[in-house]
Amino acid sequence: MSHNSRRAAVAVLAMFTLLAAGGAPVGAASDEIFISGSSTVEPITSLMAELYAEANPDAVIRIDGPGTGDGFKIFCTGETDASDASRPIKDEEVADCEANGIEYTELPVAIDGLTVVVNKASNIRCLNFNDLYAIFGPESSGGEIDLKDASALANELGGSKAPTRGTLRKFTPGPESGTYDSFIEITYEKIMETRLEEAKLPSDKVGTNDEGQQEVIEPLISAGTFPNDNEIVKRVEGSKNAIGLFGFAYFQENRENLKAVAIENSETGKCVKPTVKTIQTGAYPISRTLYIYPNNVKVAENTALKAFMNFYMTKKNLTAGVKTAGYVSLSANQIRASIDAWKGATR
Repeated sequence: MSHNSRRAAVAVLAMFTLLAAGGAPVGAASDEIFISGSSTVEPITSLMAELYAEANPDAVIRIDGPGTGDGFKIFCTGETDASDASRPIKDEEVADCEANGIEYTELPVAIDGLTVVVNKASNIRCLNFNDLYAIFGPESSGGEIDLKDASALANELGGSKAPTRGTLRKFTPGPESGTYDSFIEITYEKIMETRLEEAKLPSDKVGTNDEGQQEVIEPLISAGTFPNDNEIVKRVEGSKNAIGLFGFAYFQENRENLKAVAIENSETGKCVKPTVKTIQTGAYPISRTLYIYPNNVKVAENTALKAFMNFYMTKKNLTAGVKTAGYVSLSANQIRASIDAWKGATR
C-alpha cells in the first residue's frame, strides 16, 4: 500500500468510527486522537495509526500534515494531542507552549535525508552547498533561474558543481514547513549570513528584526510553495527544467519518475546520493532527525492516546515500521533513548 493510500485509509477509518459515534467532532471525546504537523513525518504516524487500528478497530485517529510550524501553532494552544515535526521546536514555539501551560516530550522517531529532486530528463547530477544557495537563496533571480547566473554566483562563493546551460524552475515547501527551515539551516544559512554581513544581498531581501538587527526576509525563492509534498512531485514530474525538495520517503515513493540529485560532502569532496545507508551513516550531507511531540497532560488524561503512543514507541515500530514508511531508522542507542524518554514522561 502506498503512503497516500495509508493516509486515506486512516482518514476513512476515523470518519467511519466518528459517524458510528454519532458525528461528534474529532478530538472532542477523551478516547479520540488528533495529531497534526509535519507533512514529512505524516507518513510515519499515519502508518503507525493504520497498524494500531488493525488491533484496535474502534480507534479514532485523525492525522494531517499542514507543516511543522502550523502544527506547533495549534499544538501550543492545546488543539492537538501530539505534533509531528521535521525539526526541533523553536524557542518562540517553546514560549507559546509555556504561555498556554502545554507540557510535552520531544521524541526522535526517524532519520530523513532531505532530497533535492529533478525531472528524469535533467542533466543535473550533483550540487554543492554553494550551488544550492545560488539556486534557491535570496540572491537567486526569481522562481525560474538561468543556470549560467547560478553557476557564476556559486563559483564566486568558492566553487560549483552545477551545469552552466539551461534554466531551473523551483518548487518547494513554504515557511510553514520544517523542511523549509531544515533545508536552509543545513545547506546555506552560514553562506547567507556571511553575504548579509558583507552587504552583498539585494536590498529588497533585507529587513530588520525586533531587536533592530538586519535579517534576510526572503531566504528561499521559489516559483511555488506547497504544504503538500505530492504537489511538488507533480510539478517536477511534469517539467524537464523543474527542481524541488522534500523528504526521502516522497522520493522513494516516486523514484520511477524523479531523479535524486547527489550532494557534495564537503569533508570528502564526493558527490553522495541519498540512500538508506548514506542517510543513516551521515555521509549524505542533508540528513536530519524527525520527531513527534506528545502533550504530556493529554497523555495522562486520554487512555487511547497513551495506548497509541505506547504502540508507536517500540523497538519494532521504530525500526521495521519506520522503514516500511520509507524512512531511515535511528541507531539502536537512539531508539533506546527515545523509548526511555517516553517511559520517563509517563511514570
